[in-house]
Amino acid sequence: MKLEIINLQKLCPVDKNRMKKIVRNVLKSEKKDAELNVVFTDNKRIKEINKTFLGHNYATDVITFAYHEPSLNEDKASYNLDLIAPPSNKRGIKGGDQERTKKTAGKKWAVRGNTLTGEIIISVEMAKKLAQKHDCAVEGEIALYLVHGLLHLFGYNDEQKSAAKKMHQREGELLSDLGFRVPVPH
Repeated sequence: MKLEIINLQKLCPVDKNRMKKIVRNVLKSEKKDAELNVVFTDNKRIKEINKTFLGHNYATDVITFAYHEPSLNEDKASYNLDLIAPPSNKRGIKGGDQERTKKTAGKKWAVRGNTLTGEIIISVEMAKKLAQKHDCAVEGEIALYLVHGLLHLFGYNDEQKSAAKKMHQREGELLSDLGFRVPVPH
């Protein structure tokens, strides 16, 4: 497993080791390997990403991008990081040189053999807001978004009601196995 965790927000601390453990356990459960970037950001930045790459002008909880290439390439950024982080905080997020579109997010071709490649962008601000609303821990809400993003990379989708039900059921099973008690959509 290759995993880079990038925290671009200061609203809430993120336990990087705990996030790595979640990814490792989900991959083990699904019998997969991965090359991933997990980016933690705020609502403003995730809204910019959502608008730029998916055409939606609103903040969301999690966005998943699948890479075409099975290997992360440090020399090529998967997108213009200046859109996400100010130039003074610029870090090279590894990735392929493909353009992100609605068609690239969460497609089954993200899995090559047993290795999936992609990027999961999580709004910690949204997690904090919804955790308060659902009376659960922020870390649990973040874990839900992380598991949700991983399942998209495995080929799950939530566009049709029956597929969404299957995806949410699997989220609940994985989160329960990880010791989280968070409300999962049904």
